[in-house]
Amino acid sequence: VWNSRVSTGKLNRWLEAILAHHPPPAVAGRRLKVKYVTQAKTRPPGFVVQCSRPDAMPQSYVRYLSNSLREAFDMPGVPIRIALRTSDNPFAGRAKKRG
Repeated sequence: VWNSRVSTGKLNRWLEAILAHHPPPAVAGRRLKVKYVTQAKTRPPGFVVQCSRPDAMPQSYVRYLSNSLREAFDMPGVPIRIALRTSDNPFAGRAKKRG
């Protein structure tokens, strides 16, 4: 259990079901998008969640993700570390052109 590995495919199927059941909250009127999750390390299990605006993700939702991970993949009592990351926006520096 402590050093178990979960494939990215299984994690993403789990994530899809979790997001359908309980989507992340909207912060300041904008929806948080969770894209995918992968396991970065074992001992203790560490997961990387790719999402938009990780700084705005409430700690309660991160706790919900770790608790449901623990339940879904049979890891009772195992400390789970979740790191939130964002991908670079290729359009961030461009200004909108209006015609």
